[in-house]
Amino acid sequence: MSTDKQRAPRFKVTNLRVIYDTGEEFWSGPVVDMSESGIFVETMHQLPAGTKVTILPDLPDEEQLPFEIQGEVVRTSEYAPDVQWDRIPGIAFRLTGLTVRQFEQLRGFLGRHGVPMRSGSQGAR
Repeated sequence: MSTDKQRAPRFKVTNLRVIYDTGEEFWSGPVVDMSESGIFVETMHQLPAGTKVTILPDLPDEEQLPFEIQGEVVRTSEYAPDVQWDRIPGIAFRLTGLTVRQFEQLRGFLGRHGVPMRSGSQGAR
């Protein structure tokens, strides 16, 4: 039996920015990639693992995603060009508390706008 966790397929989504809000402060950044269970946002900002956030997709009015998605920081990738020059700095969020309807909206959005990524790529995990 394998001990590897099975991960949701990841998708590259262009022209999608999100706002992530801790309740005390908020920031925004472009989405590097996303899946049905997580999102990786390019940013130089750092938050500790476990930080709870509300994620607000910044989309044109004709698109539909859950207006507010709850998430939790699972990892921060720091900017470290001396160690790994091609590493994208950012924050990986695990999506939490999606209703069935929100999950279906997210799945439909990824089907319409996402480009599947190879499993070895960096991003939301």
